[in-house]
Amino acid sequence: MHLVRSIALAAMLPLAIALGTVACGGKDGNKDQRTGPPPASQIELPTAGPSAAAAAASNTVEVTALSYMEDSREGPIGSAHTARVTVRPSAAGELKVSFAESEVGGIGAMWKAAGWTAVALSSLLLGVDPRQYEFTIDPGAGLIDGPSAGGLTTIGVLAAILGHDVRKDAAMTGTINPDGSIGPVGGIPQKLEGAAKADKTLVLVPGSQRFDTDLKTGQSVDLIEFGESVGVTVQPVTTVYEAYEILTGAPLPRPAGSGTAQLPPDAFNKMKASAIELLSRYDAALNRFVALPETFGYEETMLYAGQVAADAESALKQGLAAVAYERAFTAASTAETAVLAADLAISYLTGGIDTLISELNALAAVESRLYATTERLEAEPARSATDILALSDAYSNTAIAIGLVFSAGELAQIFGQVPLTEDEALEIVFEIAANYSEADFFLDAAANDITYGFGFGQSLPPDDELITAIAETVRRAADANLAMVDSVVFQPQADAAGATLDEVKGFFLRNDGDYEAAMHATRGTLYFSNTLKKEPQKSIAVLGSSMAAWAESAVVVAKYYSLRAVVDDGFNVVGFGRERSLSDMLDLAADRAAELITLVADEEPVAALYYHENARAFREGGGESKIGALVYNWQAAILAEALAYFNGTFDRAISTTGPSSLWEWGAAGLSGAGDGDEQGPVP
Repeated sequence: MHLVRSIALAAMLPLAIALGTVACGGKDGNKDQRTGPPPASQIELPTAGPSAAAAAASNTVEVTALSYMEDSREGPIGSAHTARVTVRPSAAGELKVSFAESEVGGIGAMWKAAGWTAVALSSLLLGVDPRQYEFTIDPGAGLIDGPSAGGLTTIGVLAAILGHDVRKDAAMTGTINPDGSIGPVGGIPQKLEGAAKADKTLVLVPGSQRFDTDLKTGQSVDLIEFGESVGVTVQPVTTVYEAYEILTGAPLPRPAGSGTAQLPPDAFNKMKASAIELLSRYDAALNRFVALPETFGYEETMLYAGQVAADAESALKQGLAAVAYERAFTAASTAETAVLAADLAISYLTGGIDTLISELNALAAVESRLYATTERLEAEPARSATDILALSDAYSNTAIAIGLVFSAGELAQIFGQVPLTEDEALEIVFEIAANYSEADFFLDAAANDITYGFGFGQSLPPDDELITAIAETVRRAADANLAMVDSVVFQPQADAAGATLDEVKGFFLRNDGDYEAAMHATRGTLYFSNTLKKEPQKSIAVLGSSMAAWAESAVVVAKYYSLRAVVDDGFNVVGFGRERSLSDMLDLAADRAAELITLVADEEPVAALYYHENARAFREGGGESKIGALVYNWQAAILAEALAYFNGTFDRAISTTGPSSLWEWGAAGLSGAGDGDEQGPVP
């Protein structure tokens, strides 16, 4: 329940500093009866032990990556290089991902992010414990960076674990998204030329990208036709499943779901009741606002709140409880922000800095509620795998509240330390009000996650250590993704504007709701890691905040790199350089979320269903709303992926296809697999 920041922020901020149009192309360089998951005997896997360990030898897969670079004389030049992915059993039962460099600093943050995402996603889709492996990724080039090898690296990791070779005459380019879909990239015509020079006959490209700009001519070209002209067959692919079968000749096991993506009646009724309550809070805030002696131009903010409240009323009439709740949440939060900001402004203008600081100190009492919420969540035992999902989303909302509270405190420190004009002071006052108000609402959302999402599901929670394993893996993927945001989005902006990286990051933190949510979630992850002691609560908390950071950071990359978002002076998304890609990505994200949810439909995953229903509604809005639809479907997909991982869905699918010994070594559903040094894994 994070979209309130994504959609509302630009409308709420009365002042904004614009960096200008953002169109980053990026650059690639060189329920009651809970049975739990089926026991190992039911999934027909061999008994783990020394023999299994001995058979699980390391495996290296070679893939062909594509890149381009700027040559001072010839312009953009594409090239192909052989990358290697090696997976071996871990002797220590500790996840390790390493990157082989032939030059100091040769591998950039974007390549590393692609590697970590590949490991996280592959672990989920294969149902393996990532702690049982060591991964080595060698890009096969001296100096290289860029996000376009994400899909290919994921194929390499999957193939290495499953024991499949990748065809030598093929190459691939495309980012990898959290739901396993392939995202758009830049410079594909040059990459096709590089593939042709390397005697490759087949190149897989993102399915949403039939056309791309030829960097030499500046003209848009049909990639299939362009490929034919240089002697390369171009094959669009949309998911890792499609790409895997083409590149290996073997299908990647893809379990089929059943049922419908629909909220359980109990959750539906509770969300409906909460939506009505939140609309009452909006009405009360509106009445207080109208009675204020001075509103300081916040009428636009209240107008936005009214529009969203009307949307909530409409959703209620249509029987869309999750949408009504989301809209009412945003309306009430926005309206209360306007009232609080006006109250603070009055205090500042009538009583000065000292009075304002006194008021801000009183608002900081929300910290006590934050601690109380965290303690309550830590005391909630997860009795089913579905409860873990609800609890992780509750921690995710708490994490964002933590970030908001900390940010408000940091902003408050500006007063009395830095000379401010009245307009500057009022802008900061508004942002502080927004942070404190929204933090309070996000803590409400955390409590509601438990109210709405607990008590469902048929599968018992997995072993605590497995929760820890996947939580720490997703955390690393989220951290790496944020580093990629710095490289592919922020650094080009800094270079163009003559600003520092930190200055650009600060600007986006204030003006881009998705990046803000990612950073707040990351801050929450650190807080949970340092303060929570009890397992599995600590790992569930880290999992929840990390999944949010993963999805939100991924959508920042998609927004500004893959889709080339265009923003106005208020930093609202008003268009995209790749409109067709956006439409295709939205379709794919919706289909993928629905597919994954149906895999676990019997578990009644309320949190995933909530995001999916709201994504459908946001799809019909403008640019910001469409980005909201994308990230919400990715969040739904990640949650459903995690649940399918916890209940053994992915294990069972792969166990029926003749799995490799390396997969058997780390299979999460194989009791005892990969545990203990005495098994003597063979590197």
